[in-house]
Amino acid sequence: MAGALALSGCATPGYDASRLQSELVHAGTTVEQARCVTKGLTDKFDESQLGSHSTPSEKEFATTRAILSKCKVTLPLQPR
Repeated sequence: MAGALALSGCATPGYDASRLQSELVHAGTTVEQARCVTKGLTDKFDESQLGSHSTPSEKEFATTRAILSKCKVTLPLQPR
């Protein structure tokens, strides 16, 4: 679930890092973890991928899981 939340960003078109950070904090991460996740995502994916509403590939899920692990996000995050 966390990977889908992280890759989907938000329901509006385009990628909004601050909105995703807010959603992650609402889901249970710390502010520092949320910043780490959005930095990791923007370092690994381009904005068109992050803002896409297509289903993430297995490779994208694996990359996102690695980012979440690096940022020490271990909570069972639930989408809003």
